[in-house]
Amino acid sequence: MSASPLVTVAWCDFQARTVALARDLGGEACFIAGGPLRGHPLLLPLRYLADGIRTWRQLDRRNPAAVVVVTPPVFAPLAAWSWCRIHRRTLVVDCHTGAFHSRKWAWARPLHRALLRRARVVLLHTAEAEAEVRGWGANALLLPDDVVAPDLPQAASPRARPVVVVAGSLDTNEPVGAVVEAARLLPELDVRYPGALQRLGPGVRRSAPPNLHFPGWLSYPLFLEELQRADLVAAFSDDPEIMNRAAFEAVGCGRPLVLSDLPKLRGRFGSAALFTANEPAPMAAAIREALAHAGELEVRSRALAQKLRADHAQALGELERWMALEPPPVARARRVLVLSAHPYPSHPLLRRNVEHLLRQGVAVDLVCTRDAREGRVRPQPGLRIMALPIKHRRTRALSYLVEYAAFFMLALPVVSVITLRRRPDVVQVDNLPDFLVFAAAVPRLLGSRLVLYIYDLFPEMTMTRLRAGADHPVVRVTRFLERLSTSFASHVITVSECFRSLLAARGVDPARVSVLYNSQPMPEGLQRVPPLSPVMITHASLVERYGIQVAIRALPHLLERWPDLTYEVLGDGEHLDALRVLARELGVAGQVQFRGFRPWQETMERIGRASVGVVPVVADGFGELILPMKLLEYAAVGIPIVCSRLPGIEEGFPEGAVAYFAQGDARALAEQVDRLLGSPAEAEAQVARAHQALERIAWEAVAPTYLPTLAPA
Repeated sequence: MSASPLVTVAWCDFQARTVALARDLGGEACFIAGGPLRGHPLLLPLRYLADGIRTWRQLDRRNPAAVVVVTPPVFAPLAAWSWCRIHRRTLVVDCHTGAFHSRKWAWARPLHRALLRRARVVLLHTAEAEAEVRGWGANALLLPDDVVAPDLPQAASPRARPVVVVAGSLDTNEPVGAVVEAARLLPELDVRYPGALQRLGPGVRRSAPPNLHFPGWLSYPLFLEELQRADLVAAFSDDPEIMNRAAFEAVGCGRPLVLSDLPKLRGRFGSAALFTANEPAPMAAAIREALAHAGELEVRSRALAQKLRADHAQALGELERWMALEPPPVARARRVLVLSAHPYPSHPLLRRNVEHLLRQGVAVDLVCTRDAREGRVRPQPGLRIMALPIKHRRTRALSYLVEYAAFFMLALPVVSVITLRRRPDVVQVDNLPDFLVFAAAVPRLLGSRLVLYIYDLFPEMTMTRLRAGADHPVVRVTRFLERLSTSFASHVITVSECFRSLLAARGVDPARVSVLYNSQPMPEGLQRVPPLSPVMITHASLVERYGIQVAIRALPHLLERWPDLTYEVLGDGEHLDALRVLARELGVAGQVQFRGFRPWQETMERIGRASVGVVPVVADGFGELILPMKLLEYAAVGIPIVCSRLPGIEEGFPEGAVAYFAQGDARALAEQVDRLLGSPAEAEAQVARAHQALERIAWEAVAPTYLPTLAPA
């Protein structure tokens, strides 16, 4: 009996994703539909047993080299794993969004956890699920749905009334009652809602308005044709974990799209869809708005479809590499202890590093400060957090010393106890302060590798804070502590070549220093959406070094030509009151919008809706050395950048990649902003050059070096 290359298995009548996977991988799809026991809840255990036997028989008959099986139900991968284990074949599990957290299947998480670790790779729909499965020690791959490209005829003639298709199945997680009432509020439209009619109560159909039609369950080709011929597609759900396939299909058809306002849907389809609460009036309003802007939304759908197809193709290539029996990556360190006097998860570099380690299957013990901004931290598999009750305040220099000392005294016993209970392979200590590395004395003495991660240069920060010279006694103490700390560590990581050069000049062996730029992985589905009126944006801690005051002084020069211009400032800090006063004195208080601290995901979305990113850092003894994270994020999102000309920034971005101005010169800043706003083509060319410069230092480029730097083979 010859072996098939691959079989995809799902315990249902039909799944388009299962068929597409089989097609793309050169295999065949197999559906196990439940037989005569279907529809009888009391017979469900017998049905699952019968479906398991049918699965085994189908696999025996096809004899595939690899099996891709869909879960839930969890018994499907259980049957497939047992067959693959006996026949020594490759197992891939495709986890749908309800596999871990739905009411029906949450009980099966321990079973899923055990099974998924035995699969070659696990396919997930969302980045959160991918991180969770990696935390279980399984190989995980985010594989978005394929995006169909149907070539179907349009309606023969224009219709008198627009048609809205609510793409669903009348499932229990769909707000059917709200859809019925929303249709009642839209008498000028025809609303079509396909799905299994047996799921509808008789009262629902009788009470439905005359413009709402239930065509019943449609075959997949007919369903796609329904979407293709619609003037608008809507998909509604109450399930916060859902990644609605109908949304992929609507985007593939180039249709205007309205979705339930759920975070994961907004993350994936935010650049193309309109979003609404699952209530009749907001639903009706969103549908009317989408129809009024149908042309623009069609263009956005087509653009998003191209991106989603590229994402799918890239993930499919990664899956094919897994299927080619390449050995899975092995973590060089199984457990890392991270010690940081920064809050998690609001500190972006700390969050980036921890989440990368978790995705690599590394168990992480994190000792950090309590994050007052984020509140309760969502548990993540593989992560243990000990948040110490130290609150950071940007106040007098003496307060910093007290804060650092208090954190050190609390961290020393905590790190020691963790080490004795769960010996870490590596301890990473983030500065500031540098001397925090000595809180890891116990793991260092017991043989753990100790890595000092230098975010900021302690002596230069102290000089700036005290407004003191290099010979000030406190500054000399910080240089001594830096030298002592770097000598005690096994290795040093810092964030730029400029910092590395300064450390080398102060006696640190360059071979013991690695550079890991402070770039960030961009959130999934982030799109640039040009604003209707010009918007400048800066996100930063509101301290004098970051130069918000320079940008505010530039506004009077800009408002004569750009009266609708606004300046959005995200962040908080000790300089906020002075900035408000300055804006009032210059008569631009109405144009400066202080938004306060915003979560990182929201910050990135706001950047995507801005016209120009402004990085007005001033040379204060430390500012000229840094390569600001905000600059890298503006380049990654794809907005043009106006930036102070400083050595640390020129290291990463050559002339023409950003619009440089002399630091502190408000008029020069205004001239550069005016030039970019007045010449969109020139601004886009600059964006392209910035993106090219970013490729060398983007997180995707430097991330593969992080874990090997922490724990060399």
